[in-house]
Amino acid sequence: MLKYSHFLIRYLSYPILSVTTLAIVLLMAYQKIPYWPSALVCIVSISAMVAMLERFLPYQQKWLHDQDDTFTDIFHAIFNVALILITATILQFILKFEFFSKLWPIQWPIWVQFLLVGIIIDFGLWYMHKLSHRRRWLWKLHAIHHQPKRLYWLNGEKRHPLSAIALATPSLLVLTILGAPTLLIGCWLTFTAVHLSFQHANLDYRAGPLKHVFAVAEVHRWHHKQGFGSKNFAEVFVIWDHIFGTFHYEEKAVSADSLGIRTPISNRYFKQLLWPFKK
Repeated sequence: MLKYSHFLIRYLSYPILSVTTLAIVLLMAYQKIPYWPSALVCIVSISAMVAMLERFLPYQQKWLHDQDDTFTDIFHAIFNVALILITATILQFILKFEFFSKLWPIQWPIWVQFLLVGIIIDFGLWYMHKLSHRRRWLWKLHAIHHQPKRLYWLNGEKRHPLSAIALATPSLLVLTILGAPTLLIGCWLTFTAVHLSFQHANLDYRAGPLKHVFAVAEVHRWHHKQGFGSKNFAEVFVIWDHIFGTFHYEEKAVSADSLGIRTPISNRYFKQLLWPFKK
């Protein structure tokens, strides 16, 4: 029975929960369900399921144990999810201006508009993520995300708030100028937040051919392995890494002690916020 359960979790957890999340956000878009609190409920509930599944089928047993980082990661998650909600609220106000609404193809089917929003946001995140590894001032903000010696579901939202702003601003600026519906932007950000829980999960799931389409944990773990930070920058669609030659994947496992960066960074939340500004 246990073996059967492990098989189901390994091969079905990612597609089922991802499709469920997609169905929820598309329902929000089609029915114009208010972003708040629907998005928060979706993010928390699906991410909690990912956390629970980690206990049943961990990728690395060692990564299940607290490394004096859990409370700090909870603070990061709370603040960064709140930042997503605040951003959606600000965009809702800005996009009320008449100028913007005339540029977006509002007559297209909602699912096509949703996909277009996703492509624009995802490419912007990929490009800024790549720059965050190549520009010193951006790296100092982004380094916090690579500080952990383990990967688990909370790592998806472990980032400096200024890094989060830097990553998202270009694509959100483009969408604002085009006049993309705020609800669709919020729905995609909700889907991305849940996806990041899966992307960083300490869950031994397999995506099969989907790993060449979506940036799942099998692929993204290599980005966190020491010496591979210049590979696999994708947030959702791994196609960007294929196109620009930054994709890397090996069948062998990423070992439990091969993550993190050599630069020491405190595990305390506020010290992590201040770290980028130290000489």
